[in-house]
Amino acid sequence: MYRSTLTAAKWSFRRSFATAIKPNIKLLAKLRQETEVSMAKAKEALVKNDNDYDLALNWLNQDALTSGAKKAAKVADRVAGEGLVSTASVNARSTIVELNCETDFVSRNSVFKNLASRIAATSLLIHEPVLNGSAIEEIPVSVLMKAPLMPHSDHTEGSTEDLGKTVEDVIVKTIGILGENITLRRAAVVNHGVSASYIHGGDGSTGKIGGLAVLEVDGDISQGNMEALTKSARQVARQAVGFNPKYAREQDVPAEDLEQQTDRSSYLKEVVLSNQAYLMNPEQCVSDYITQVAKDAGFEGARLLDFVRWEAGENIEKRVDNFTDDVMKAARGE
Repeated sequence: MYRSTLTAAKWSFRRSFATAIKPNIKLLAKLRQETEVSMAKAKEALVKNDNDYDLALNWLNQDALTSGAKKAAKVADRVAGEGLVSTASVNARSTIVELNCETDFVSRNSVFKNLASRIAATSLLIHEPVLNGSAIEEIPVSVLMKAPLMPHSDHTEGSTEDLGKTVEDVIVKTIGILGENITLRRAAVVNHGVSASYIHGGDGSTGKIGGLAVLEVDGDISQGNMEALTKSARQVARQAVGFNPKYAREQDVPAEDLEQQTDRSSYLKEVVLSNQAYLMNPEQCVSDYITQVAKDAGFEGARLLDFVRWEAGENIEKRVDNFTDDVMKAARGE
């Protein structure tokens, strides 16, 4: 009796082992490429959902939200001193955001890059221009965090796992995926004028340094060559990123700063963007370059209104890496 019971148990175990679902290799590769989760997590998702790709993807997203919330609570006090600056532009309106993480390694991850780009696009679309306001206005981070996150620009049909989720929701989810503290530090948008952006040290939409430049145009803006003027604004943003000026125009320089200078002319050429030698033609200052482009494009004139230049992690005290501590924390699942 005992032997027959034992034999039956063995056959039952063998049958269950033989019929256990194995993850589809092609779906496994696709799932990892799209989500960048670990091999073990991707296998678990497919096995639990009978190799149904859409169900597996949904399971991973729900799992990431749950684990992300737990992880976010654990890592909230960690310094996020690395990250990316991202910009977006539509119809001569531009925006810029800074998204931070703990390490440069994570900042180069495609999931993190895509998140930064989507937040930039979101910040542009949720903001209503204020014509009488400043040329560039900061967007409260608290407001942006509650906004529905825009989808990827290359989102394929059916890939709607983040549909309806807020910026905050997807940041938490990404913390669960990448395992680091991720914070949205700041955001700014152009209210009026002709603007463009420039990114350095990245892929064109995200990078380590980013800038915006805003031009004010004389005359009917609909009658001139806007494309040429927008390209000019991009060149000025590039100048700002490369030469790191402090002020847009001479009138923006505080009087006390000028009083401390022995050579005011040289100082103004160094710290005022409009006065700097134009990078593509040092014989010409940036202000003269803008004026020339505007006239050639059919406008009565143009001038620099304002600019911003942000560097990811600037003025944040960077963490001191301790490889041994990091390995021990990873081993403990922290």
